[in-house]
Order: sequence, then C-alpha cells, then structure tokens
Amino acid sequence: MLRHLPNALTASRGLCGLVILWVMLGPLPDRWAFWLFLWAVFTDLWDGWLARKLHATSTTGQWLDPTADKVLTIACWLALWLHDWTPTWLAAAIVVRDLAVGAGFGIAWRRGWRFEPNLAGRLMLTFEGVTITVLLFHGPWLGVSWGLVGTALGVITVALSLVSAAEYVATGPVRREAPEPA
Repeated sequence: MLRHLPNALTASRGLCGLVILWVMLGPLPDRWAFWLFLWAVFTDLWDGWLARKLHATSTTGQWLDPTADKVLTIACWLALWLHDWTPTWLAAAIVVRDLAVGAGFGIAWRRGWRFEPNLAGRLMLTFEGVTITVLLFHGPWLGVSWGLVGTALGVITVALSLVSAAEYVATGPVRREAPEPA
C-alpha cells in the first residue's frame, strides 16, 4: 500500500491547484490559497524522494509528476489573474508557455521520448514557485509591495522559460526508458 503514496502525493499537488482556484474565487479566505500552495510545493519535494526510498518509481509517476505541476501552476496563474493579483501579460505568458511545454512533453511521451531537465528549466520552476508564493501571499508585511516583487520575479521566470525552451529545442528529446521494477 505504501508504494502508492508517492503517486497519491503527486496527484494531491494537481488537486491543490484546482482547490486554490476555487478558494481564490470566493468561499474561503485568500490566505488558504497561500498555505495550500506551500503544501503543494512540499509534496513536490517529497514525492520523488519517497518513490526512490520505497522503490516505487513508476511510469505513471513519471507522467503524473509534470502533469500535476502544470495543473497546479496553470490553476494558480488563472486564480491570480482572476483575482487581479498579477498582470494579464505575465499570467498569459506563463500559462501559454506551460501549455506549450505540456503539449510538447505529451507528444514526446506518446512517441516514447522524453526531455531531459535542463538547468534553465529547473531555475525557471524555482522562480515560478517563488513568484506564485509571493503573489499568493499578497499581504502587507515589512512595508513591501509584494505584488511588485512578484511581478519582478515573474519577469525573471518568463526570461528563464525562454532560455529553457530554446535549450529544449536545441537538444531535443531522448528515448524514454521505463523505470526498473521493484
């Protein structure tokens, strides 16, 4: 039963994105969205480690992880935009990028290929996570305009996503190997 825990954590990350969107549209205080996003980031750090520790890596997990990431981030960007906590151009740029990357990865996956993560992509994901966290925080603290800080971080995120996309196009996909059975 424990072998399914990593995939359950991964799936919960995607579900967190949908709950964040729901929370931001009204029924609960906005602060819940911030805490839910932090939980989702925690699951992203924990699920892969747990899968390796339990010898529970799987093809499903390899597919589910980036899918859950995209559901989480796209839902968060939509929520932030609908709540008017991020500029339209920023949300649109990142959502379009995420949809394009998701489609490209999906096509490669179905053909038996995958893209190797690159440094710019990893940095972009880190900046995107910090950007969303800052924008969801959206509260007064230390007299800082967190919306402006989040937008500046978002600009860095967009720049890194362009560099990452160029690297993915330049290097292309590699043949996907199934994980070793436990």
